[in-house]
Amino acid sequence: MTCFFAFLCDLCRHRNRLSLVLLGCFSLLCSQWSFAHGKTDVVTLYNGDRLTGEIQSLLGGRLSLSTDAMGSVAIEWQEVASVNSDFNFDIRLIDGDRIFGNIKPGSKAGTIAFTQIDGQRELSWNEVIELRPVEDDLTDRIDIYMSANYAFTKASGVSQTEFHVDLDYEDEDSLNSLNTRATVSDTDEEKTTSSRASLSRRVWTDRASIYRQVFGGYESNDELGLDYRVSLGGGVGRYFIDTNQSNLVASVSLQVLEERSELGDKQESAEGVITLSYDRWRFDTPELNLHFDTSVYPSLTESGRVRADSAARIRWEIINDLFWDLSAWGSYDSSAIDQAAGQFDWGMTTGLGWKFK
Repeated sequence: MTCFFAFLCDLCRHRNRLSLVLLGCFSLLCSQWSFAHGKTDVVTLYNGDRLTGEIQSLLGGRLSLSTDAMGSVAIEWQEVASVNSDFNFDIRLIDGDRIFGNIKPGSKAGTIAFTQIDGQRELSWNEVIELRPVEDDLTDRIDIYMSANYAFTKASGVSQTEFHVDLDYEDEDSLNSLNTRATVSDTDEEKTTSSRASLSRRVWTDRASIYRQVFGGYESNDELGLDYRVSLGGGVGRYFIDTNQSNLVASVSLQVLEERSELGDKQESAEGVITLSYDRWRFDTPELNLHFDTSVYPSLTESGRVRADSAARIRWEIINDLFWDLSAWGSYDSSAIDQAAGQFDWGMTTGLGWKFK
């Protein structure tokens, strides 16, 4: 954990104002603390089993239910015949629509009756992509994933240690994410570090599958000769695929940034941001989560400059909430602020991750 704490200190030392903004935004997210609703929701399966507890979420085709007798259990959504709850939920549908209200058993198995202010609507299970309580505790609205990875190549004498912390918080109107990565590479000659932190907020619009977003970020990378880079931007995005098995999201944005090389050169610029991300889940044994994202940053103020970032991750659940994690990432800058440094840096590590939900 030493390098992760060093990364946090580095962030605060270089950009106090940015770190205060990130901390302020995180505090705002956490300020919506409320009490979880009671464990009185009833889930009935097609085989006749009835489970009573607190519905925590439906995501990726799996319903999470917290019970007194069995702890948290995961139920395949297609095995659920009916759901009965006295509490309110945020439901996201396959067509991108979002609705709010409470849920009762439908007129037949495999359906739910959803009551809104303007009346009742019956939905089949394959129409529902995501379900979240809107009256639950902060710990039910927040997802945290932490991993510690390590890689070593004996022939080259190169070792790499990496830490990830991903935090997501979703309310009725938005999805808020904080993602951090800290990497230390050791060779026989030198030690290099890279670190990244990003905070984003997606706000749902009245149009299905369309969202607005604002974001800020921090980055440093010894291999690219980058002392720091801070950025702030905003744009729009769209879900092109959004099912119980996968989603494909793309966005277009503009951002401004300030960066300084390790030699002390400083510059400010503006960029376009084009981002594509893909996620896929498989809950059969072994459970898998595949993630890939890539971003391209064509400069609007520096002719010919293009930056790019990519990341890929495979998560394989070993036991409940404990994952084997394989991660890879790459960064490219066609006109690095430090011309003596390289244009490309990459890393690949494997290790263990833990998810709190």
